[in-house]
Amino acid sequence: MHDPHLHTLLSLTAADALGAATEFKTPEVIRAHSGETFTDYQPGSVFGFAPGEATDDSQMTVATLLGYGRGGGLEGVLAALRDWLDAGPPDVGGLTRSALRSGTLDGGARAWAASGFQSAGNGGLMRIAAVWVAGFTGEALAREAAAVTALTHTDPRCVAASVFLTAFLEALQAGQPYREAAEAALRVMDRLDTRRTLLDAGIFGLSTQQAHTTFRDRERGARAQVRARVRSGLEGHVTSQSGFVLDTLEAAVAHARAETWLACVEPAVLLGDDSDTVACVAGAVAGARGLELPAHLLPPLRLGHTWPGWERDWLCTGHFPAVLKGARDRG
Repeated sequence: MHDPHLHTLLSLTAADALGAATEFKTPEVIRAHSGETFTDYQPGSVFGFAPGEATDDSQMTVATLLGYGRGGGLEGVLAALRDWLDAGPPDVGGLTRSALRSGTLDGGARAWAASGFQSAGNGGLMRIAAVWVAGFTGEALAREAAAVTALTHTDPRCVAASVFLTAFLEALQAGQPYREAAEAALRVMDRLDTRRTLLDAGIFGLSTQQAHTTFRDRERGARAQVRARVRSGLEGHVTSQSGFVLDTLEAAVAHARAETWLACVEPAVLLGDDSDTVACVAGAVAGARGLELPAHLLPPLRLGHTWPGWERDWLCTGHFPAVLKGARDRG
């Protein structure tokens, strides 16, 4: 029987691995090397990932699932992400590193404060599909997406983008048309009492009062920005493929409107910059839509890092089912 969650996990990982070779490169450099098409894994990753190896995006998605499998809720997810970090991954974002190093649930709020409340990268968005893949649904999905994102990326733009994306995946998998699914997901984002969710989760507390106040003051504007970027993406507009969370979200929504898996992912790969992350998010959306992956991308697919619970030479097709089962049996 087709498992949409496993399909989506494989889809986002394959898209991430496809984009690994073009990350931080310009479209001109990519086309000079690869031509006008990019349909198979290639060498050239700036972080040394071999063809078929996925980057930190998919690694952290799987680490999140491993965290659910170990139990303990949000604390278990945090511990699993720290295991991943402590094993020295080839690529890790600066805010993610800072937040996880604290070892506390409010590490993301502290890291955001240390950035002057300016940092709003895509390091939460790139892994948040794990929450939907793990089987959360409805309001519980929205709350969990907010809390898991805020472990590392507490800016309200990051949190709202993740709540939207997970609700979007749920609506698409349920069969809603693309634009209608996006509008439904925006309504989910608007309804969630995000500050209460983060307070209840332990992200905000006495030691992070300034972060809580700043979040409160900026939350309404953040939702408006996410709403505008999603609707821009629905019209096919791509501002940039930078690591800024709203750029990534808009680009992924724009790319993933296409009617085949490769047509959703290949444009993100060919545009370079933060191509692996944009491709990963677009791949998650394509997977939730049920678009079929090119068969040749599955056999060599691996994760480009070893940490407790995962070995670099493991094939994703062979080991993802057990990871997924463990996450679903989280109790």
